[in-house]
Amino acid sequence: MNTDELIERLAKELQPVRPLPRPGIRATVWLLGAAAYVGALAVAMTAGRLPAGIGDVRMWLPLVAAFLATLLAARGAFASVVPGHAANAVGTLVLAALVWLGALVATSEWQLPAAAIASARHEWVCVAVIVGGGVPLMVLLAAMLRRGAPLKPGRTAALAAMTVGTLANVGACWSLPHASNEITLVWHGGTVLALVLVAAVAGRLVFTWRTAVRRNVPPPS
Repeated sequence: MNTDELIERLAKELQPVRPLPRPGIRATVWLLGAAAYVGALAVAMTAGRLPAGIGDVRMWLPLVAAFLATLLAARGAFASVVPGHAANAVGTLVLAALVWLGALVATSEWQLPAAAIASARHEWVCVAVIVGGGVPLMVLLAAMLRRGAPLKPGRTAALAAMTVGTLANVGACWSLPHASNEITLVWHGGTVLALVLVAAVAGRLVFTWRTAVRRNVPPPS
């Protein structure tokens, strides 16, 4: 087969491909559905009651920061599967973590060093809410990310885990308020960190370029 024949054959077999929407648009679509899910979960767990201390800045500031971290991580996750848009993915991950954890540190009183251990029974419920409640969010997010080009699967998975973990943290903190933010920092921060590390290592099992190619290339006619 000469070059002209190869070009002619490739041209005949070309199939039209619709490009994916921009990362910001895809992130917004996911966030709208995810926020509705977390809100419904929180309402179901609290029977619609507002948590005590809702007017205290030490409660709502970390929640706002966690949601902002979710926005940053979600945008970074969807950008990480678009070649040419993933340059700042690691920086986005670090920034998202600093925004959330920084708000927790700033609003902590650090008067009860043993409180994190003493509250273990209560906090295991929060951990279960973050991990278990985050599973549907992670499944949907992974399905959307696999439609792109996950050239760096560990990085994409870490951003996805940060996205889901921080948003699930908002639902857990709203449903099960804590006595102090240092407890949230230790337990919730530790849980989300563990999820990010596991995702970074296991990301190749979920996000692979070969899988993405197989999913997007139409079968031969």
